[in-house]
Amino acid sequence: MNGFASRLPFLRLFSSALASQALLSATSFAVGLVLVRHASDLEYGSYALVLGAIVLVASLQNAFIGPAMVNRMNGLDAEGCGALTGGLYRDQRRVVGAIALAGLGLTLACALAGLLSGRSALLCAAAIVASVAALRREYFRMVLLAYRRAGDVLLGDLAYAALLAAGVACAAFSPWPAIGSAVALALAAVASAALLSRLLRARASWDLRGWPGIMRAIAPVGAWSTAGAAIHWSFSQGYVYLVAATLDVSAVAALAATRLLAMPVNLLSVGIGSLLLPLASRWHHERGARALLRRLLLLALGMAALALAYFALLWLLRDFVFETLLRRRFAQRDLLLMLWSASFVLMVVHQQLLYLLVVRERFRTLTSLALVTASVALGCGYLAMQHMGGAGAVVGILVGEATNTIGMLLLCVREVLAPAPAAAPRAQPLAATRA
Repeated sequence: MNGFASRLPFLRLFSSALASQALLSATSFAVGLVLVRHASDLEYGSYALVLGAIVLVASLQNAFIGPAMVNRMNGLDAEGCGALTGGLYRDQRRVVGAIALAGLGLTLACALAGLLSGRSALLCAAAIVASVAALRREYFRMVLLAYRRAGDVLLGDLAYAALLAAGVACAAFSPWPAIGSAVALALAAVASAALLSRLLRARASWDLRGWPGIMRAIAPVGAWSTAGAAIHWSFSQGYVYLVAATLDVSAVAALAATRLLAMPVNLLSVGIGSLLLPLASRWHHERGARALLRRLLLLALGMAALALAYFALLWLLRDFVFETLLRRRFAQRDLLLMLWSASFVLMVVHQQLLYLLVVRERFRTLTSLALVTASVALGCGYLAMQHMGGAGAVVGILVGEATNTIGMLLLCVREVLAPAPAAAPRAQPLAATRA
């Protein structure tokens, strides 16, 4: 009984995180389904490009801030954590605001010079606004998860899912579904971020004047993790831009629609990962690298088993899914489904193992691995597209995921045989707050 009681907080935290990701997965699928059924290939392909850009900027922010923030919070009291998270948000808001204004100015200049059509300019502007809103929402989700407030994150995700589903349902029947959907993404993220911000301020200390220069302080470590995230995105998400440049935007629709069917596996893995970073940091601190690797391997195997079961069921129901649910016929349907299934099974394995290297701050090594993986994936994808069309891009992704998984396993094995890195000196947040 005592053993169960001691695990009860973790089970509650884990179940809340799973519920949150199940909600986001269902919403993502519903939104994609509405657009696949009611928008043209051009509009759905354009929406996929916007979504890929939002995923990029969110992954860059999470890579730059997340590991450094969580590792520092382990050694701080409540006031110190408030100074850290408040200072990070202050600096993040300034940096993101400056970049967004520059992006909007560049979009306007290109439109005035005739380099962008009116539709393309509006789409770019909507994508920039949606990205800024998404970054604010993701920051508060990240902080609340670091505080192990997964239930609060679930409330914010409920608001996001409801507004996004309603907004895209309206946008799908508008003249420009892609632009309308981007606006819906922005509005849903703004509302969710406002709710998450209010919950965070009610639950924890918060000091926007705290820890001056914290962004500069974490930059030496954050730059490497951010570079690795950008390189990894270049083949895991950036394939849509390669396809659009090599073939056309409409060709993106078939790949995005079949990938949509695998999104429940991806979102489950990402959701567990957002919760796993603070847990992995604590496990490593309390039990060491070897014990952490064992837990991550067990989790990776469990996730792979769930993914295989899901894709087996999807394969059996594929005729119903494509003919009745999506109402689309793609020339390479079965091949695309098999390639995506294999890619996602490999992906959920290395996504869990990644956290051993993250908590030990092996960001240069991870960046090197990501660079090798992306080079192999993009090169194979481009060559395969010359012979296989759009499916060739997914062949490149599969090769990249296999390369990444093998490399991650080797690095983790090497890591448990190496001594732990020396603890970095921690700044004094209270003194910095008074400065």
